[in-house]
Amino acid sequence: MDFEINTLWIERLLKKPFHKHCLLGDKRYYDPHYFGVAKELEDNFPEIQAEIKGILERYDDFAPFQTISPDQTYISNDDKWRMFFFKGAGINFKRNQSFAPKTMEILNRHKYVISAYISVLGPNKMLMPHEGPWSGIFRMHLGAVIPGKNQCALVVGGETYHWEEGKTVMFDDTYEHIAANMTDEIRAVLFLDIMRPLKQPWAAINWTVLKVSKLFPYVWIPYFRHKRWEKQFYSEKSCKSQSSRQSILMKFGLKLKAIWKALLSTPTGVTK
Repeated sequence: MDFEINTLWIERLLKKPFHKHCLLGDKRYYDPHYFGVAKELEDNFPEIQAEIKGILERYDDFAPFQTISPDQTYISNDDKWRMFFFKGAGINFKRNQSFAPKTMEILNRHKYVISAYISVLGPNKMLMPHEGPWSGIFRMHLGAVIPGKNQCALVVGGETYHWEEGKTVMFDDTYEHIAANMTDEIRAVLFLDIMRPLKQPWAAINWTVLKVSKLFPYVWIPYFRHKRWEKQFYSEKSCKSQSSRQSILMKFGLKLKAIWKALLSTPTGVTK
């Protein structure tokens, strides 16, 4: 709700021009190979899949998404949609990244990839129809663990796609969509947020909004919730001392200062 109060007006203001001035047109699905990261992920899939399967050995310790991002409760309110975050809105989670060195080596070469995580749907799980909150990005999935035959589906604006292991798909999640796993096993994809390719000055505006977004509750509430989850995942003691709390707040304050400085050096193009 806080995110909606603070940023819904920005999305309403920019959604139409972002769709209109997109370099790839206005569609439900796009060719993921417009971005070089898609081919690299597919070409290196065996190694990437092995890394993801290794992480999935601790699937039960993954956080249900709505416990990290409370705005997602209307999409899923059980424990069958879980995430393992590598980065979010440009914020890196270094310890998580250490489990997937090959995956991160590829992703780090492509600066337009601003979020990356493993998204897992549990057995017989369907996400409620929903729309993404920001038209400045595309979603890209790499099918990592896809059980059954045509039993795991993504439906965007009424158009259906069935995930395949080792294949990428890219779509505009600002159209209403659902995701479903109709098998008795888990379904896992590598989930990326890709900056929408736009004409100028819209591209510069999009990068600026991304940087400013770190000031909104939609980003920093999940950030601190993820930090609490990390303590459990890595078996650390809870940080209860005042000095530790001050250290966390100080680091976050430095991040915010860095964001404002970075506004003066906003990227204006896309590196394929």
